[in-house]
Amino acid sequence: MRDLRVCVVGLGRAGIGMAVALKRAGAAVRAVDEKSGDAPEMIRAGDRLGGLDISIHTDWTGSLNYDTLDALALSPGIPRDHPAVRGALAAGKPVWGEMEVAFRVTRSPIVAITGTNGKSTVTALAWHILRTANIGAHLCGNIAGAGLGERAIGEVAASSAEDEFLVAEVSSFQLEWVDQFRPRAATITNISPDHLDRYTTFEEYVQTKHRIFAQMKGEDIAVLSRLRPETIPASGVACRALYVGGEGDDASIGESGVAFAGGAKIEASEVSLLGRHNLENVAAAGLLAHACGAPWAAVVEGVRTFRGLANRMETVAEVGGVTYINNSMCTNPEALRASVAAIENRVRLLAGGISKAPRASDFRGVLGANVTAAYLFGRDREALAEQFEADGIQCHLFDTMDAALDAARREAQPDEAVLLSPGCASFDQFASFEERGERFRARVLSLMEAAR
Repeated sequence: MRDLRVCVVGLGRAGIGMAVALKRAGAAVRAVDEKSGDAPEMIRAGDRLGGLDISIHTDWTGSLNYDTLDALALSPGIPRDHPAVRGALAAGKPVWGEMEVAFRVTRSPIVAITGTNGKSTVTALAWHILRTANIGAHLCGNIAGAGLGERAIGEVAASSAEDEFLVAEVSSFQLEWVDQFRPRAATITNISPDHLDRYTTFEEYVQTKHRIFAQMKGEDIAVLSRLRPETIPASGVACRALYVGGEGDDASIGESGVAFAGGAKIEASEVSLLGRHNLENVAAAGLLAHACGAPWAAVVEGVRTFRGLANRMETVAEVGGVTYINNSMCTNPEALRASVAAIENRVRLLAGGISKAPRASDFRGVLGANVTAAYLFGRDREALAEQFEADGIQCHLFDTMDAALDAARREAQPDEAVLLSPGCASFDQFASFEERGERFRARVLSLMEAAR
C-alpha cells in the first residue's frame, strides 16, 4: 500500500475512515466530494483529515486524471455507474470499497455480518460476547442507535492489533467492490427483496450478498442457516461451515430456545430480544463468537446480558397497561412480518412511509391474526391499506405518525401492544429511521410522564 496513489470518492463517515486508513498505511491520498466546501459534512471532513497531508477537493464535478491514480476507493453511497467509476475501469484502475480497503490495510481478523434484516443485532451481539470473554474486539459499521462506540471500519483497520477482531456490519453496497476481502468468520442473516432501486434484479442483490464468502477458504468459518436457504451460495463455500438449523446442526432453534452442539443452551426466556427470528440471530452470533475463541460460558453470559439496540423491537414504556414498542428500523415487508410475529399480545400497528417493496402485493399475508388494527401514515398509506384490508385487517389512515400514534393510544386496551414497525423507508417525513424512532420514543415518554 505504501506510496500507492489512491483517490477516495465521497467524504461521509465511510470515506473519511478509508482516507485515514489508507494514509496510515502509507498511501498518497486525495479525496473528492461533490458537496460544497461550506457544507457541514465537508467542514467535519476537513477537521477530521486536517494535518494528515490529504488533499481534499470539494465541489467536485466528477472528472479525474487517471494517469495520476493507482486506485479508486469508493464510498458505499456512490452508485456503480458513476462517471468516476466508469472512467477508472476504462483506464484499468482497480476500484475498492470500504471492506476491501480495510482488509488490505489491517493486521486484524475481520468478522463480517451481512443480511437484509438483523445484521446490526448479530454484529453488536457477537462483539458483546467477545468482550464478555475478554477478547479484544472493535465494533465496526453504521450501526445507527447502538450507542456502543461503533466506528467506521477504516478508522480502526490500520491501527488495530493482530489479536483484536474487527466485528463489522456489512451492507450489500460495501460488498460490490470486494476483490481480496477475506473475513476470518462471516454470516448472512437472511435475504429478502431490498434496494431494488440499486440492483436490476433480486438475484443480483442475492449474488452481491453472497460475495461475503467468495475469498474464504481453509479454516475460515462461514455460519450458514438451513432455515434461510437463500443465504447459502448454490456452489457452497470453500471454507469450514457451521450450520444454524434443527437437531444435529451446530446450533438448533426450538420453541424453548437455542441449543449449541458444544453443549451450551440458552432458554428463550433468557433472551431480551423479542421473537423467534432473534433466536436465529442469537445462534449466529454465538457461533461466530465461539469460532473466534469465546468459551461457551461467555456465549451464554453474553446473550443473557445483551440489552438489544435502539429502534429494533425496543420496548419504550408501558402506559396504562399498554406496551409501546419501537421497531423503526423495520423498512420492508419481511421485517414487518417478523416483528408482528414476535409479539404474543394483541397489536395495534403503526406502519407507513415510502414503500421499498417491488410490488404492493408483497404486503399481503404479512400481518398475523394478533393485529387488531393498523394505523397507517405517510406517502404510501393508501397502498398499504389496500393490501392489509384484503387480509381482513381494519385500517385507519393519517397524514403523520404523530396522528396515527394518538389514535392508537386512544383505542389501545390493557395487555395490548402499540407497535411502530413501519415496513417502509422514512424519507417522506423524517431524515432517517433513527429520527422516526426518536420521535416515537419521545412521544411515548411524554405520555408516560402525563400518566404519572
